[in-house]
Amino acid sequence: MVHIILTGATGLIGSAVLSSLIASPTVTRISVMSRRPIPDALTDAKVEVILHHDYHFYPTSILARLDGASGCIWAQGKSSVGMAEPDYTALTHDWPIAAAKAFANIGGREEGRNMNFVYISGEGADPTGSSRQLFARIKGLTEKDLIMAAERTPGLSTYNLRPAGVDASDSKPRFDRKRTTLELFYGLLYPILRNVAPRYVTPVKSLADVAVGLAIGDGKPLLPAVDIEAQGWTLRNLAIRRMAGL
Repeated sequence: MVHIILTGATGLIGSAVLSSLIASPTVTRISVMSRRPIPDALTDAKVEVILHHDYHFYPTSILARLDGASGCIWAQGKSSVGMAEPDYTALTHDWPIAAAKAFANIGGREEGRNMNFVYISGEGADPTGSSRQLFARIKGLTEKDLIMAAERTPGLSTYNLRPAGVDASDSKPRFDRKRTTLELFYGLLYPILRNVAPRYVTPVKSLADVAVGLAIGDGKPLLPAVDIEAQGWTLRNLAIRRMAGL
């Protein structure tokens, strides 16, 4: 019996993660954190939508509703294009850091079981902070600070997943959503990349399944490899594909 928290459930990746969680026989309860109602998410008995408007802060009333959760998949995110750095930093860095620290203290977990916090980052994230790209710099900072938070917080394990181009052709969307111009463009490009350069493509269902596997897993680091960094806590796209059997 596993209880998992999910953010970003209406997005491209979050929707696929929600489907994977619902399909998993191990997961018996799913708490979807959202800033607005999601009626379509309530079609499965496992799912509860918890409305929460300030992702910087988690009062005891919210944490009580998350009692027993042993994993969180943070799929909340937005393109950095057109965003001011302070706004993008709050969304991409401050919110997941606050959540990871708060969720580590959730009560009711099975004794000896960690809170496994899975952060959806992106290929190209730069933990050194030297990149000129806002996306790479802030995503990398978040990865670094999540790992540091886990080192300093008993009962917390943090994993960073770095998908490349997210290909939704292997997953049926759970929610009606307008595709962005960038998604439409890549939708034309992915059929070519899947054949000639698969290392640059991440099938969204495969990404979701790997994220769920880590969230319900033992909370231990993976064996470091060329594509698994940060002492086993950060998975690049090739590692995600390999774990998905691609």
